[in-house]
Amino acid sequence: MFAPLSFWRTVACSTPACHRINCPFSHLPVKSVPVPADELKQFANGRQQNVMNTDESIAKSTSSLPQPVIGKRPASPLSFPATESRSKSSKRTHSPSPALLSTSVTFSATGYPTNSSSRQNLSFSTSASSSANDSENRGPPKLVTNPMTSKVPLATRQAMLTIMYDAFKDLYHTFHPALPAIAHKDALAQEAEVYAKSNKATYKNAMITSIAAIKKRPIPNAPSHPSVGSDATRAQRAVKKTPNHDSYTLSRNDVEPLLLKEETMRLYRFPMEVPSVQGGTRPHSYGEEFLCDRCGERAVIKHDDGLQSCQFHWGRPIKSSAGGQTNKIYACCSAPFPSSPGCQFGPHVFVEKAIEELHSRHPFTQSTSVERSTNLEIATIDCEGVYTTQGMSVARVSVCDADGKVVFDELVRPDDGVEVIDFNTRFSGVTSLSSADLDLEGIRRALDALIGPQTVIIGHAVENDLMMLRMIHHRLVDTIILYPSPFGLPYKRSLRALASEYLGRSIQTGGETAGHSSTEDALATLDLVKHHVRDRSRKKP
Repeated sequence: MFAPLSFWRTVACSTPACHRINCPFSHLPVKSVPVPADELKQFANGRQQNVMNTDESIAKSTSSLPQPVIGKRPASPLSFPATESRSKSSKRTHSPSPALLSTSVTFSATGYPTNSSSRQNLSFSTSASSSANDSENRGPPKLVTNPMTSKVPLATRQAMLTIMYDAFKDLYHTFHPALPAIAHKDALAQEAEVYAKSNKATYKNAMITSIAAIKKRPIPNAPSHPSVGSDATRAQRAVKKTPNHDSYTLSRNDVEPLLLKEETMRLYRFPMEVPSVQGGTRPHSYGEEFLCDRCGERAVIKHDDGLQSCQFHWGRPIKSSAGGQTNKIYACCSAPFPSSPGCQFGPHVFVEKAIEELHSRHPFTQSTSVERSTNLEIATIDCEGVYTTQGMSVARVSVCDADGKVVFDELVRPDDGVEVIDFNTRFSGVTSLSSADLDLEGIRRALDALIGPQTVIIGHAVENDLMMLRMIHHRLVDTIILYPSPFGLPYKRSLRALASEYLGRSIQTGGETAGHSSTEDALATLDLVKHHVRDRSRKKP
């Protein structure tokens, strides 16, 4: 066209992504200058006049330069083509609308909008930041952290965070379209809480457990619903609303109305009587064939079987909604149920539940009938078990009194000839029994000093604790009965879910390496009974 004499160096190029070679116009970024709203009207009415003035200023700035000898001077690229449609449009009077006058517009130093593709296209940006924030918080959140300092690979964290965000979005579906930032914020907060309590080996399973718990929350109808928020947020909110259980001491009068009736105990298969046959005749089943409690296959039970013989899922099947369909998946790895192969390897184990079979391993006995001055009025019990050649054997026993003071906490040595197959640490919290001083007989004698014939034993699914202790006792309170599942039997609400909902407390968060704590579970069970008693007293007329 013409030599690049820098005639148009001060004029911004009108093409958004210019790829022309030796383009004469400027491609340098220009400083944006906000134009006050009261000057916008003058700009809109005098737009054509501004263009003409620009042409004149450019002509003056170039008048001193040498002029071409042959031909005419090239027309200014800022002047409009001399067409009929252009001449008509240039005579129009532009009256800005009220919305335009109340809008903040950004212009460059050349007098035109900085993001316009031509002089004829104006781009306006509102000053309100709420819409911008909403757009930023739509969709899965992105982790912003240094990969070098993260104890878990950032790609793994981001993938799990996206799944957690989808769970929150589904939970908040009643108000998510209007308030998308809540799911975004809660997913980030919940992931951070799980990350802080886990390590590289336990992070993924901890996230899967947390996501499964989110899916089990009641559907909220508003952001103020108790189901909304991360675990820590909900716990803080619940603590403000929940009375301080530590300051309240249960009495026998409080729990007498809650004692289980005989028909209820039989319905839930509590041990009611000592079997008439001789007990302890088969203390272990090393080398016998049983149905594996993990993989469901028949296998020979050995304590030295190795760690690769059984492939299983440690998580239970849970419901999952995706794409408008509801399917079952394993809580441990989110694999489809029941066709997916196990996600973990370990030895084959077995569990016996019939009282006659348990009696043959170690005999049942009645709790002591002798009153002692050391007997507790109320005793909350929780036991942890490990897999042995005897089945599921008690490994730790914890007892707290009505004030919440832990008065007994002991590891239990297996019976003679019984070997540990798997410590089941994820759930038992036990990693070794080398420091255990008492076997089950010794534990029962020690408990006789605390549990008398009139002692009320509190527990969560307390029949399991009595089975492992081989104890027959009839004065019982069970939080499974106080807080029944809305679906009825055989469904039962977990202690973890009840503690979270009614106490605002997170328990059993140890994961694969730390597992559960029987003292923590016993105190949570006691506080649930306190909550029930106080809630019942508030509802009385």
